[in-house]
Amino acid sequence: MGVKEFRKLVTMDEAKNIINGLDIRPGPIEVDIENASGCVLAEDIVSEVDVPPFTRASMDGYAVCAPDTYQAREDMPVRLVLAGSIPTGSNPDIHIERGEAAEISTGAVMPAGADSVVMVEYTHIDKGLHIHRPVSINENVMHAGSDIMVGERVLKKGTLLTAREIGVLASIGKKTVSVLRINVGIISTGNELAEPGCELAEGEIYDINSFSLFCAIKECGGTPVRYGIVKDNANEITKALKKAAEVCDIILPSGSTSAGSGDIMYRIIEKNGAVLAHGIDIKPGKPAIIGKVFGKPVFGLPGYPASSLTIFNEFVAPLIRKIIGKKEERLQIKARMAVRIRSEGRSQLLPVGIVRDFAYPVDKGSGAITTLSEADGFIKIPGNVEMIAAGEFVDVTLFGKLEPSDLLFVGSHCLGLDTLADLTRLKMRVINAGSSGGLSAIRSGIADIAGIHLLD
Repeated sequence: MGVKEFRKLVTMDEAKNIINGLDIRPGPIEVDIENASGCVLAEDIVSEVDVPPFTRASMDGYAVCAPDTYQAREDMPVRLVLAGSIPTGSNPDIHIERGEAAEISTGAVMPAGADSVVMVEYTHIDKGLHIHRPVSINENVMHAGSDIMVGERVLKKGTLLTAREIGVLASIGKKTVSVLRINVGIISTGNELAEPGCELAEGEIYDINSFSLFCAIKECGGTPVRYGIVKDNANEITKALKKAAEVCDIILPSGSTSAGSGDIMYRIIEKNGAVLAHGIDIKPGKPAIIGKVFGKPVFGLPGYPASSLTIFNEFVAPLIRKIIGKKEERLQIKARMAVRIRSEGRSQLLPVGIVRDFAYPVDKGSGAITTLSEADGFIKIPGNVEMIAAGEFVDVTLFGKLEPSDLLFVGSHCLGLDTLADLTRLKMRVINAGSSGGLSAIRSGIADIAGIHLLD
């Protein structure tokens, strides 16, 4: 087959409208509460028990009838008769009469007849119990159901479960809980791909996308299902897509998505479903596919790691969060462009590093995975913007929390920098901008050190 043009190239906004029109409904799944952190509740949680289930002491001390302590003073303590001791985890058979008290531990069941607890600090023992400070009725006592009552809704459907919510579930005796789960199938295609850990043959490279996408899916609340490496063979790819469609709500094949003679993904999707868009007018990530295959939504991601992860973060991750009800957590800051940027006539998501309120492009090209690992975030450049001048303010969408640095190195990279950073124990930020970029950063007073490989 010859080269085929992108037939349904769409803008970013058009791509998002297509995605929003996809009908994806994740099913609930029952999981143990210790495995539910980060998941979203698929149902309201109503307590079937009181919390606490019995009236208990909230302090170490002595269970008493409050009126017996009203006359107590520091210099004129009230004397009561000890009727016994109540440890935690036991059901007391003691009944407190007027003029009596029982030693009690924090969390222990309050005995019949007692209505308050005197803290141990305000007592002493000498031929009976002496109380130096009065207490009021219900003081230092937690009544049954005062925290959670039977029939009370404690967690609402759609709640994101964290350590706090897991604690609430445990407190009402829940061992398992129903959560929303969206299965996302990952398929890496390419004759050149090999599993990490194997020895590379001539012309092979390690599979990156399976593992970076696996983690990215988990971070936004999805459940990744990895189907491994599939060769560039129509029958093998079709089998993998069909297998994924039986289990997964979304399928993410990467590679073979362009319009070249060897790129067959869009043909397979079209034959077994529908191609809704072939190509997005964006850099990086133009050769992306949106469609349906074997009845399931499919996003054909580019094979280049940076392009693949960028398209996932921009289009697929927000969809997963929306489906399961997880909030978007991206932060934006203002920064000044450190260098002039020329647009390429289409929308662009440009990875940048942020140092001292300046944004530096760290784009090494779609084929470099370190393009994203060295970036703090990205800026959106609309297709109608021809140029962003140095010093112009831009909105930067951050990938995570910014880490401060002691030294800024800009320029041509040198392996000796790692040794220098280790010896000085300084936190050095390195922006690989080439020799000319280093000279420019020194000239403008932005960088502390510049690296150059210019001989003349």
